[in-house]
Amino acid sequence: MTPDAWLPLAGGADGLSGLLGPFLDRQAWARSSLGTSPSRVALRPVDVAVLRQGRPGLASVVVEAGEDPPTRLHVLLGWRETPQATAALARPGAVLGTGSDGSGEVLVYDALADPELCLELLEAASGGAEHAERARLVESLVSHASLVYDERLFMKCYRVIEPRPRPEIEMLAGLDRVGFNHILAPVARWSRDGGDLALVREFVPSAVEGRALALTSLRDLLARATPGQPTTSFEEVGRAGGDLGDEMRRLGHATAELHLALADAFGVREGGARVPGPRIRTHGDYHLRRVMRVDAGWLVAGFGDDPLIGAQAGAASQGEPRMGVPLEDVADLFISLEQVADEAALVQPPGTMAHARVLADGWVRHNRRSFLRGYLEIPGIGRLVPAGREEVDSIVASKVLDRRAAAG
Repeated sequence: MTPDAWLPLAGGADGLSGLLGPFLDRQAWARSSLGTSPSRVALRPVDVAVLRQGRPGLASVVVEAGEDPPTRLHVLLGWRETPQATAALARPGAVLGTGSDGSGEVLVYDALADPELCLELLEAASGGAEHAERARLVESLVSHASLVYDERLFMKCYRVIEPRPRPEIEMLAGLDRVGFNHILAPVARWSRDGGDLALVREFVPSAVEGRALALTSLRDLLARATPGQPTTSFEEVGRAGGDLGDEMRRLGHATAELHLALADAFGVREGGARVPGPRIRTHGDYHLRRVMRVDAGWLVAGFGDDPLIGAQAGAASQGEPRMGVPLEDVADLFISLEQVADEAALVQPPGTMAHARVLADGWVRHNRRSFLRGYLEIPGIGRLVPAGREEVDSIVASKVLDRRAAAG
């Protein structure tokens, strides 16, 4: 019996085709990935893996949408008798339709709407190595669904299957292989026929996003802003109680160690006339939302762009790995510090906004210096970046200008 014969639909996968268009039309991620209404393009289920037979049932279905080349979508189906499908019925847009599994009528729906099937999904994605008691779905409109298991594991279940391995899986696996421990460690990878379907990694509920720490520091500092002519500088006011300088120095350490690990994991290329200096596989989108503080130090996350969002939507993570000079990541982080300072200063009352702007600018300078000091302290980083601080400052400043120009 073929796998799709276990689907509770007349004709197996063929019977699914008519249900997919209306279902995917209701999914924002599907409309975004195709750039049009899914019901307007040909939808073909091309790969069906039944992960659990019976009731409730669970299947992983790869769907080709459109032509030249088709976009591959990943749909997770669940089914059970309608009176028992209360969770799926309560979630808007989750139901595909009805079918029959030989024992009677069943409701067919998005398996992610069923907590019991979400637990089954973890076992399938990990090859039976991982089990959990509880699962919660983290709402998202991007190209993956996010699930947290027992507050210890996090799974990205990819909705859009890309034509090459997912960059974040490659990056995490490579960094883990060379012993870089400032990451959320990969636990399992679920792939089929060359397409990545899911990534399971560790989850640290106590982690604090770098942006949150930065805003806390700024709130403490900008509370000292006074009305009138802003004559008191950041240096004169003194460090805020929530000073971020020491943490930025530690983040500089972690970032330099990241770049050395990337060089070890993926190699180093010599630069040319246009891009002087050693080139490595960079993080590529390194900002304060991509780093997290935990008890043991800083963690780096967010490897690889989402193909549905950002400036390169549609192709961001499907091209060749991004190679660049390591200081490009440093420039990205410096811009992030500037952006969060702008955000904090702009919400100040009109009377103190001018002084808040002066203090925020000083905060940016202080934390950039602290970060670079930590970055350049790591032994071995001199093989990837210039040894002189002035040259490093010049390159980073140039990259910051390039980033601003590209952003318009």
